[in-house]
Amino acid sequence: MTSSPAPEPRAERFARELARLKIPDPAAARAALWLRLGGLLMAAGLVLGTVAFPLAHGTDNSLAQGDALALGLGGVTAAVVGAALFLRFSLTGFLRFWLARQSYDMELLGERLTAGTPATDLPEGDPRNGVPRTDPAPR
Repeated sequence: MTSSPAPEPRAERFARELARLKIPDPAAARAALWLRLGGLLMAAGLVLGTVAFPLAHGTDNSLAQGDALALGLGGVTAAVVGAALFLRFSLTGFLRFWLARQSYDMELLGERLTAGTPATDLPEGDPRNGVPRTDPAPR
């Protein structure tokens, strides 16, 4: 008697397929650095904007107000750039994993659908996929 090997769990097969595809880890050092930089820029932008408001309103000197407004505008710009960096690198990691997961699931579905049907039996482009028609032709 020969014992057949136990089927491999789906999670282990998925991890093996990810390693074979050589998809970089979403938590790689460079992506994590840009993600942190985006978060820091968002926080710095909020702080600069908060500091610039009382500076601009606390004086009657138009030159000091202009400097405070420039500081506030720089803060808003830093916050927007930081948010864009943070969003881009956080979504990149998520979407990369999602795409690999979709690819794996589609491959698994394709294997399941074609498991009992040899590809040589079906003519290429057959819309019925080898299933004989039993209904009458439309008139």
